Amino acid sequence: MFSFGSGNKPVLGIDIGTSSIKIVELRLEGETPVLSNYAWASFDDGSAVRNDPTANFIGPIVPSYIKSMLSKAGIRSKDAYVSIPAFGGLITLIDFPEMPAEDMEQAIKFEAHKYIPTSLEDVVISWDIVGKKGGERNAPDLSNLVRNSNAAGNASNEAPKMLEILLVAASKSRVANYESIINSSNLNLRSIDIETFPLVRSLIGNDPGNFVIVDIGSRACNIVLVEKGSIKINRNIDAGGKDLTRIISRSMQIDYDRAEDMKVSGNNFFSKDSYVNFSTLDSIINEVSRTIRAHYKDDGTASVNGIILSGGTAELTGISEYFQEKLKIPTSIGDPFKRVGCDSKVESVLQENKTRFSVSVGLALKGIEERIKNKK
Repeated sequence: MFSFGSGNKPVLGIDIGTSSIKIVELRLEGETPVLSNYAWASFDDGSAVRNDPTANFIGPIVPSYIKSMLSKAGIRSKDAYVSIPAFGGLITLIDFPEMPAEDMEQAIKFEAHKYIPTSLEDVVISWDIVGKKGGERNAPDLSNLVRNSNAAGNASNEAPKMLEILLVAASKSRVANYESIINSSNLNLRSIDIETFPLVRSLIGNDPGNFVIVDIGSRACNIVLVEKGSIKINRNIDAGGKDLTRIISRSMQIDYDRAEDMKVSGNNFFSKDSYVNFSTLDSIINEVSRTIRAHYKDDGTASVNGIILSGGTAELTGISEYFQEKLKIPTSIGDPFKRVGCDSKVESVLQENKTRFSVSVGLALKGIEERIKNKK
C-alpha cells in the first residue's frame, strides 16, 4: 500500500484523455473538500492521440504537458491520483459462492480466465465483494495487488451464500505506462483507477437511487449503471464527440475545426429547424436502453431514477432534452463540483466546462477521503 504522510496538503486528480488533460487540485478545509486550482489543456497535435489512444505513444508527450500545466497554473501539489480510460480495462460483476478468505483469491483467479482474453500474467487483477445493499463502495486500486478478503465470512453449517464480486483488470503494461508518466512529471503517484470509479464518486457519491451515467468522451462512450451506490454494469462503445463533430462537418459542409467550434457555440442542433441527424447519439441511446433492459428486465425505465450526462459532449445544447425524450427517463447534466467547495468567481467560469472534469474531480476526492481517514 502507499503511505500517506502529507497531512492537509492538497491532492491532484489527473485525467489523461485522448484529446486533452484535466487536472483538479483539492484541499481540505475542516472535512470539506475545496477546489484550490485546476488546469485543462488540449493536445496540440491531436492526430496521434485521437487515432490510437491505446498505444504507449502518450509516454513521451504527456509529462511535458502536465509539467507545463502545473507551472502555468501555479500548482505545487505533488500527490497525484490518476485514471486509466474505461476502454483500457475490464470491470465486471460475477456471482461467486461464499467460501473461506484463504480460498477466495485462487478461486477468483481461476474464474477470471472466463472474462479476460489474455494471460493473467499480463494483467493486474483486483476485486471486491459488493454483496451489501446500498452505501458507497471503494474502487479497487490498480496500483497495488492487495486483495480485499474481509467479507468472505467464516464457514458455517448453512448452505453457501452467493456473493457478488466486482472484478477489475487492466494490462500491466498500461498500468506501468501511467506510472512512468506520473514519475516523469515529477509527481508522487498515489493511486491508479479505471475512470469509471471516479466518475461515480464525483457524480453520484452516496446519493440514493438508481442511475445511469453516460460519459461521452472524445472517441468512446462509457455507460455505467449504478444501483444504490454500487456499479452493476459498465459498458464501453466506440462512439464519441469526434463522431458528432464529423456529422456536423458533413451536414453543414464545413471543415472539422469549424464544426467543433459550432458544436460548443450554443447552437441547438436538436431543434425542429435543424437538419443534422445524430446517428451516433442514437446508437448511444440504444445501448443505454439495452443496458437498462438487460438489468431490470420488464421493469425497465421505472427502476431508473435518472440519466446523468458527462464529458465534453454533454455541453451540447439540447442534448439532455434529446436523451430524455428518447428514453423517457429524467436526464440531467452531471455536476462534479456539487460536492466540492468553490469560490463563486471560479464556479462561474467552470460552469461552461464542468462536465469535462468529472473524472479528475472524482480522482481528487479519493485523495481527500484518504486524507480524512488518515486524520482519524
